[in-house]
Amino acid sequence: MKDIDIKSLKILVVAGGWSDEREVSLLSGKNVFYCLKINNINVKFLDIKKNNIKKILEYKPDIIFNSLHGEFGEDGGLNSFANKNKIAITHSDGISSALCFNKRLLKKYLKEKLNILSPKEIIYKNLIKLPVISKPNWGGSSKGIKFINDKNELKKKINNDKILIEEIIYGRELTVTVIENDNKVKALGVTEIEFDCEHYDYIAKYTKNKSLHYLPARISKPHYNSLLEISKKIFRICGCKGIARLDFIISNKDEMIYFLELNTHPGLTKISLAPEQANFQRLSYFDLLKQIIISSL
Repeated sequence: MKDIDIKSLKILVVAGGWSDEREVSLLSGKNVFYCLKINNINVKFLDIKKNNIKKILEYKPDIIFNSLHGEFGEDGGLNSFANKNKIAITHSDGISSALCFNKRLLKKYLKEKLNILSPKEIIYKNLIKLPVISKPNWGGSSKGIKFINDKNELKKKINNDKILIEEIIYGRELTVTVIENDNKVKALGVTEIEFDCEHYDYIAKYTKNKSLHYLPARISKPHYNSLLEISKKIFRICGCKGIARLDFIISNKDEMIYFLELNTHPGLTKISLAPEQANFQRLSYFDLLKQIIISSL
């Protein structure tokens, strides 16, 4: 880790926002804020709304810790505001954030650059085998995900830029957190997620005991190591900074691994996957935050 004393910095944790992931953002942001506070860091917290963005300038932070999820936080909006006002900010830059926030664009980009396998997008009305899965093209926390069994419902949603419709891959969900330290990229581990609901939804993600995490994942060693390596490659080629979490699924049918999405602002709540994987590598929550901050300076 670079020899930077973060106690010399004025840090502003920005959370909340106006997306449908506001609640999770506040949980993450407050967790970050309290951890920095008890470690004697000069930190303040801002619950950001559309009418108080300029409060950032009143505080005059050395760096913004971006705990926003969804619109304005993960799409590069806050990054652009920070850059315009010459304020350092954590996580990936505006271009990288915007790329990774758009699931369709990201999948096409990774197919072209690394030939990454991902679930096939459904774009035609005829000869479609149901069910299929529908998800917002922008956004996270498993909000808005739905299984479609009805042709009429599919007809309403297909070929809509805001919605991504894909084939369903039945298998085990896997996730990898990648962090950056001294310009070196490290994958912390592969977690397998087990849940009782139809898919890994918002409740399963953010409610204690609603999902089981197996770390390390119960997959073969070659698959495990391959996921670590491909996650680091994706992180680099997308220009990510600080931290990112990548989601995959391994097919029950043929054990092929499919890339699902990349989250440039993974949750940092008490039950989130990224801190759990950091702990697996004997990296404390505070040290994880320090690495995210220092990698952005």
